[in-house]
Amino acid sequence: MKNYSLQALLFFPLLLGVMGCSSEKNKSNPLFKEIKSSESGISFENKLSFDAAFNIYTYRNFYNGGGVGLGDVNNDGLIDIYMTANMLPNKLFLNKGNFKFEDITATAKVAGTKAWSTGVSLADVNGDGLLDIIYSIIHIKPLEVSIYAKMKGQIAIR
Repeated sequence: MKNYSLQALLFFPLLLGVMGCSSEKNKSNPLFKEIKSSESGISFENKLSFDAAFNIYTYRNFYNGGGVGLGDVNNDGLIDIYMTANMLPNKLFLNKGNFKFEDITATAKVAGTKAWSTGVSLADVNGDGLLDIIYSIIHIKPLEVSIYAKMKGQIAIR
């Protein structure tokens, strides 16, 4: 007599997964809708380039870093987006409503130093009632970690 319990144990979860992913309900009423960058105004890529001197083998944190911070930087009631990149400038997108954003990085002067950004937080650090953008960076040579706070409530975005 064969023992089919192992086969059933492997087959039924697979069958349930396939059935759950392919139901008509999911096709007609999806949870998410794709919004193209041309519609939203958000264009960002954390592109990494490597060579023989600088890669995952020579720098163990090569794929670590980047981040997204969400908060209302201009106190208009809409959540704005700040994105950090490793080898490219960071970007700040001002929420205009209805999933429309404007890249105000240059105006706000918050592109960063092109150092290896490893994360971001938006918080009112100095207690002035306005969000500050705090992102951490790693200077590759020499290796040193520093925290950089921009904005400090001194910029007015209209």
